[in-house]
Amino acid sequence: MSTIKIIKVNATRSTNDKVKMLIKSKKIISGDIVSAKYQYKGRGQLSKRWYSSYGKNLLCSLYFVFPKISPDLVYSINFAVCLSVLKTIRKFVPDQTIIKWPNDILSGDKKISGILIENTLRSNKIHSSIIGTGININQILFKNSLNAISLKKLSNHEFSVKVVLAELINNYKFYLSKINNVDELSEDYHKNLYGLNGCDFILRGKKVKGKVIKVLNNGQIKVHIESLGIANYSYGDIKIII
Repeated sequence: MSTIKIIKVNATRSTNDKVKMLIKSKKIISGDIVSAKYQYKGRGQLSKRWYSSYGKNLLCSLYFVFPKISPDLVYSINFAVCLSVLKTIRKFVPDQTIIKWPNDILSGDKKISGILIENTLRSNKIHSSIIGTGININQILFKNSLNAISLKKLSNHEFSVKVVLAELINNYKFYLSKINNVDELSEDYHKNLYGLNGCDFILRGKKVKGKVIKVLNNGQIKVHIESLGIANYSYGDIKIII
């Protein structure tokens, strides 16, 4: 990632989808980033919608081709990306920022960033990832979400989206260079993980209390539920609620 080209677009369906189109037309290489002012069908985990006002926030997707990585270590990518985004946000608003499994960054008890990683496998190895990131920067009103916040709402002043993107790129370079050191990435990730001291979950449609024990290298979460004990769950089976 020594040289990074930023491909700027005014509007697109989603930045991840734009990267896929550019891959097909061979107009993007590893390390390039698509950055959009608006996406009209932005999405997060499990196809959940991501809403953003035009030009107010950072909406970008990084295309990255890896040296061959075992699928067993797929979550090292998530560790690296979450840490990159977390460090970026802390550069501008250092207080109370934390990672929420599987793909959110919180400031206090509100969402300030969401991440969507789509991996491609070849010969049973992870070949490449499209790493989509949205960071709420200058948006004030969130009509579709009461649980969202931005850098501007936290600090009372505006930020340059360009400057935030530059910081994110630097952090991508740092953490993605450590992609094969899953133990180090996991340790840093867990130092900044929400729920280790207790939180609420939705499990099988019911609200339960417990605490996060660990996020495993396969992406599952190990939790202790007060009424059930310790078990591993995949995303979709359990949800952390704030």
